[in-house]
Amino acid sequence: MCCALRQMNRDRRGILYGTGALLASLPSCVATAQTFIDVAAAAGIRHTQTRPDLIVDLASSSFFTGGVAAADFDGDGWTDLVFTRLNGTDIFYRNQGDGTFEARTKAAGFTTPTLTNGVVSADIDNDGDADLYMTTCSGTRNYLYLNDGTGFFTDAGTGRAAALANGTFRNGQGATFGDFDRDGFLDLMTCDWGRLATNCQSRLFRNLGGSAPGFFEDVTVAAGLNIYRGSVSFRFTPRFVDLDRDGHLDLAIASDFNTSQLFWNDGDGTFTDGTIPAGVGTDFNGMGSTFGDYDSDGDIDWFISNITADPDAPPTGFGGWNRLYRNDGDRQFTDVTQEAGVRDARWGWGTSFFDFDNDGDLDLIATNGYNGAGWFDDRTVLWRNDNGVFTDISEAAGIIDRLQGRGLVHLDYDNDGDLDIVIANHMDAPILYRNDGGNARAALRVDLVGRQSNRDGIGAFITVTPDLASPDHQIVWEVDGGSGFLGQNERTAHFGLGAHAGGVGRITVEWPSGVVQSQLFVGKTQTLRIYEAGWAFEIAPRP
Repeated sequence: MCCALRQMNRDRRGILYGTGALLASLPSCVATAQTFIDVAAAAGIRHTQTRPDLIVDLASSSFFTGGVAAADFDGDGWTDLVFTRLNGTDIFYRNQGDGTFEARTKAAGFTTPTLTNGVVSADIDNDGDADLYMTTCSGTRNYLYLNDGTGFFTDAGTGRAAALANGTFRNGQGATFGDFDRDGFLDLMTCDWGRLATNCQSRLFRNLGGSAPGFFEDVTVAAGLNIYRGSVSFRFTPRFVDLDRDGHLDLAIASDFNTSQLFWNDGDGTFTDGTIPAGVGTDFNGMGSTFGDYDSDGDIDWFISNITADPDAPPTGFGGWNRLYRNDGDRQFTDVTQEAGVRDARWGWGTSFFDFDNDGDLDLIATNGYNGAGWFDDRTVLWRNDNGVFTDISEAAGIIDRLQGRGLVHLDYDNDGDLDIVIANHMDAPILYRNDGGNARAALRVDLVGRQSNRDGIGAFITVTPDLASPDHQIVWEVDGGSGFLGQNERTAHFGLGAHAGGVGRITVEWPSGVVQSQLFVGKTQTLRIYEAGWAFEIAPRP
């Protein structure tokens, strides 16, 4: 690893629109070692996620804590944060654009304590803003919040199917958005832990679209997703993702107790369970989940965080280690966990593939913790990708927390061209790890605006060739609608350009509608806003 640089001038950007190659100047820099620094308190993020005295009558309360979603909820160009909290009021932190956040909880419409747990955001009605969906733990309903465009959220109420207000208590976990039927409107999958298969609150909701955008119908049974590996479902983390690249979003679910599943999208509104034939589902305690092309071969691989059996603790029945499933094509995967070096992250939860050093390949991070014998005092693990083999560089990079991490997301909260990390901690304050030095190398950041496709471009497949002089070197990313454990990364696709800064590259977007667009760019740090069936480029605005 070469010496990294920290961006010192963070205000030198403007706005440029055009139809040709996009130019941007590199920031002024000074040399320093790259590191992550926890700036949560200084940035104004100071709440306790869930206090022990508030944990009353919550099933498995030692595990769950609430999640976090990152998105630009008020449309000002800066990524905001929403935290869910068990037996506490959900919190909206507005990014003020100066490195700090302002808690605007009541002003955002969150006024009373809830039992919310998982959270994802997306534009469900294609009106140009990010709405919210939250699951509940030990509650009898979920929450769909509609955004008015300014970051004020209105509870859509219990009359909508997505609220699941059926009087049944649930252990609601993650959720994900994706247009599985390719009608241009986002559908929703929500997951539940520990319910009988006959009464499971893991449901697939189809967006009614043109007739009633943002309204949903339950199509779980009709789609074939009421098939479980066992009599009890322990589903934690779902994700719509096109793993076989046939243009239809499949559904992968990380689940506890040997119940993880992979469903192939049949293209006719139904899914087929292909878990065992694909070579996945061997994780014993699947928790968090993340997808990315870690080996740079052009397809999407799957990592699942797990529970590491502690050799010094009494036998508990838990264990099985993490899983990294390499996508071999033709709907086949190979378990490469051991040779890739990502087997152990203790009692794992939230996880994400992300290029923290902008060198052009995907690194990996996983947080962990459980307040039980054998798992105290574990730190979040950061692995650097070295040609498909991962090296634990956590402490050297400043990842030193010893709290009980649960939800984890990546984002560029300070718009400086490298990716930061937020961790929601059980019974403690969150962490905001600011990335100092990752922007020593250039990055291309891409926001999509769908027209025929869903407005967020969820499910779009982006291919970047950083330098046309090296056409065989490509980086791919699929825009997702929910990721990790109980949370969601920012929507912006981030491509580290490595040694190719200054070269002329190409970006190609394959939209869910089938539209394909391709355009040249100059390999320097920049943010592109790409409109389906028409191009407009925009460097991220600064005050």
